[in-house]
Amino acid sequence: LRMDMMKMKKTDPERSKVLQSVLNIALSIAKEDGNREASEKDIMIAAKKEIKMTTQSKESGAPYNPLTFEVCESFLPKTMNEEETIKVVKEIVDSLPEKSMKMMGKVMGTLKAKYADALDGGITSKIVKQLLC
Repeated sequence: LRMDMMKMKKTDPERSKVLQSVLNIALSIAKEDGNREASEKDIMIAAKKEIKMTTQSKESGAPYNPLTFEVCESFLPKTMNEEETIKVVKEIVDSLPEKSMKMMGKVMGTLKAKYADALDGGITSKIVKQLLC
């Protein structure tokens, strides 16, 4: 990340600024968690935080850099669309001994363990409820 940022400093300064921001957040996360080196997970968390802050700026009418979304999303795993989510949830629900809302926690826990960053929680929850009823 640091090398990419340095390369882009002259060719794409706006992208370099976004990378610097993500790197600073990731380093801060790692420092607060035992003063260790930043990991890929820290960079993913930092990218999510940067997206959240930029979204808040956009929604409040404050100035923001639209490039932030593109750069930060490149550090995140691809999120499954609704059709892919239905398929994954259906496989887990079909393997259950009973299909009732009591099993929602078990299904959500299994999904989180297997596909943590690839699922949209709101969509997934809606699909699980539909399939368990």
